Amino acid sequence: MKPDKELKLRINKKEIADKFESLSNSKQFIKNKQKKKNKARRLWQIVAAVVLCLVFLFCIFNINYLTPSKMKERLGAIFADIGHGDGYPYSFISDEVLDFHSFSTKDHIILTNTTLYIINSSAKTVLEFPHAMSNPIAKTSSDRILLFDQGGTKAYVLNQSGKLLTFTNDDEIICGKISNCGKSVLVTRGSGQQQTVSVYSRAGKRIMKWQKGSGYVIDTALNSSGNLLSVALVDTEDAVQTITVLSFNVSNAQQRGHREFTASTLYGVDYINNNDLALLCNNKVSILNSKCELKRELDLTSPNNYQLFIDKKGQIINLYSKYNDGRYTVDVYNAALKNVYKKECNAEVKRVTSDGNSICVLFANNTAHVNMIGGKITYTATSSNELSMISNRNKTVYFCSGGTVTREKAIRK
Repeated sequence: MKPDKELKLRINKKEIADKFESLSNSKQFIKNKQKKKNKARRLWQIVAAVVLCLVFLFCIFNINYLTPSKMKERLGAIFADIGHGDGYPYSFISDEVLDFHSFSTKDHIILTNTTLYIINSSAKTVLEFPHAMSNPIAKTSSDRILLFDQGGTKAYVLNQSGKLLTFTNDDEIICGKISNCGKSVLVTRGSGQQQTVSVYSRAGKRIMKWQKGSGYVIDTALNSSGNLLSVALVDTEDAVQTITVLSFNVSNAQQRGHREFTASTLYGVDYINNNDLALLCNNKVSILNSKCELKRELDLTSPNNYQLFIDKKGQIINLYSKYNDGRYTVDVYNAALKNVYKKECNAEVKRVTSDGNSICVLFANNTAHVNMIGGKITYTATSSNELSMISNRNKTVYFCSGGTVTREKAIRK
């Protein structure tokens, strides 16, 4: 073969080899590129799945807020609650502490004679609301606070982000409550001692109005869905005191039922679930259905009750001294009025609180005992300050004195 042909053949072979190599490299490049695309796609799919799961969980835990206005309010409260404080002890300006208790999931409310404070779990001041009320009362739901001036005319609805609603009226406020659905009820007294019960929507619009006949309204309650209203009145005739409980449909203000009780001192009325109402008196506890029909009743051990209230889980807590001799007992009853826990206290008790799972007892020596409801182990926490209020979440105890909140872990006794 001639040299030039041989050279040309070699060049052709080389060109063909280069083309094959280039084609192979191109295929490998495309293959690698496809792998990267698939990897990126899988990564985005994982991220999207995680985001969807978080959105789903957020919706599940905030299912009551899935409207634009409710979601805006909820997000405002969440963002206001974000941030870290300086930790405990927490100091605030106060002449007198009127109320102190837990709020929402991790916050606390401090109500003084001049200001309402909301603090988060790290003792950050989430809200500082001056109220200028003579006799401020704070009632809470799962996410809102109804603050009103008993005997005055001012009333507000608040949360962590600040003031949500202002109720304007010229009549004196007697009592009020707020439901977990956001509806509120206020009882007012006008000229001529006329008493009016008003129910307001979550947006603050009056959706029900009822004016009483005889008797004096002393308490009221809304169920968790806000469709049932109960009103408790007291009247005295021929030296006999009668308590009357009325129930209404909020939607049409139609009365569903009523029931009378004689010779009792009323501590309060509240719903233990969406349909059943608990009537707390000095001598007995009565459970009524939505038509005020008696479902069950419990005679209390002693009329010397120091605290009688319903906790967040619908359990009835009774602190009493059977013989008024300095020895105290705490009884816990479930919705069926079955005694599920009893604690004997051989020293003076100042206050009892419950988070639904545990009972916290504050003694006069500023020592607190924590017991899980149904448990036998006692956990103890002590504060060096002179105390008036306590709150607890399981074994964590919050002590509130004049201008300080401290947090202590209760340890096994």
